Amino acid sequence: MNSRERVRAVLRREIPDRVPMDLWGTDSRMNTEFYEIAAKYLGYTELGERIRPGSTSEYEDYRISDLIGSDFRHINIGKPDGFKSYKDDDGNIIDEWGVGRKLIGIHPSLSYHPLADAEIEDLETYHWPVMRDEGRVRGLRERAADWYENTDFAITATSATSGTIFEMCQYLRGIEQFLVDMYEDPDFAMALINKVTDLLIELNVWYLEAVGPYIEWLEFSSDFGTQNAPFMSPDLFEEFMLEPHRRLFDACRKAAPNIKIFLHSCGSVKLLMPHFIEMGVDIQSALQPLAKDMDSAELKKEFGDRLIFHGGVDIQQALPGTKEDTEKDVKKRLDAFAKDGGYILSPSNHFQTDVPVENFLHMYEVGRSYGIYPIGSHQ
Repeated sequence: MNSRERVRAVLRREIPDRVPMDLWGTDSRMNTEFYEIAAKYLGYTELGERIRPGSTSEYEDYRISDLIGSDFRHINIGKPDGFKSYKDDDGNIIDEWGVGRKLIGIHPSLSYHPLADAEIEDLETYHWPVMRDEGRVRGLRERAADWYENTDFAITATSATSGTIFEMCQYLRGIEQFLVDMYEDPDFAMALINKVTDLLIELNVWYLEAVGPYIEWLEFSSDFGTQNAPFMSPDLFEEFMLEPHRRLFDACRKAAPNIKIFLHSCGSVKLLMPHFIEMGVDIQSALQPLAKDMDSAELKKEFGDRLIFHGGVDIQQALPGTKEDTEKDVKKRLDAFAKDGGYILSPSNHFQTDVPVENFLHMYEVGRSYGIYPIGSHQ
């Protein structure tokens, strides 16, 4: 099988020749500093494409993909022509949504929430970003078509925004205030959610009009879990989040009926996964194994007939540990998730600076050898 055939077999719930492996997707990038260390380790004199300047994971380098045997190429949405970020008088770097960030340590952190004091009527007069901006999609169709026609890689589209409905509302309103709103001002919370959802539908449909015919799935990222529990109860999730996400995902499927919906969600989200399925998620990613109730084998047993799994390799202890720790964890995820198909090997989040480059490479070495079907028979 070639890469595209291998991935499509998994998406059809068929058994491929080996488990597909991913790098450079929405939740499988390299932290910028780790990438620079890896590039030096590999002897690269020139760095790869800097596709996400200012983010915590700026680079994409398909030399590394080819080295480790990744089955994917990823499309990334562009920046709008009609807006350039700027620094306000308080030192906040203001994005097109009006949200401010400051560099604290090595990471840009939220520092200004433009709707923190807003009333419901202010949502109609707020200066919302323009979604159907040509800069966002310029060149994407050509890149996707070239990869589709001239390579055998599976192609996906990474998240159009940092976070989805839940995060965008927090950025605009403030994390604590938005969570309070759902209890004390539900009308405001729902109005904000619906406005953000409308904009994200417009943005993602615009994205899909460019790349939809060439991709296997569209990625979304929304962290609904902490280490020990979801951010909200299943009942609160159902009340505020279920229908807006279903509306967003339905609009994407209408724009590109061939695609699957991919959702990254960190943390302990097992209690919410039935709702994820109901709102239209096909591929569940992150699968953070050390979070509460996120045992890989149990997730496969309970949801494996309804979800494709992506990720799961532990970045909290195994990858920063020894090569033996890394190998043991990769085999554990393959044993749990890959039985009967339905699994794509990837880390549970971006590779960080505490991961030795040797462990990063070994993760994929084990994937290539142990991930051949029947699992573990050709290691």
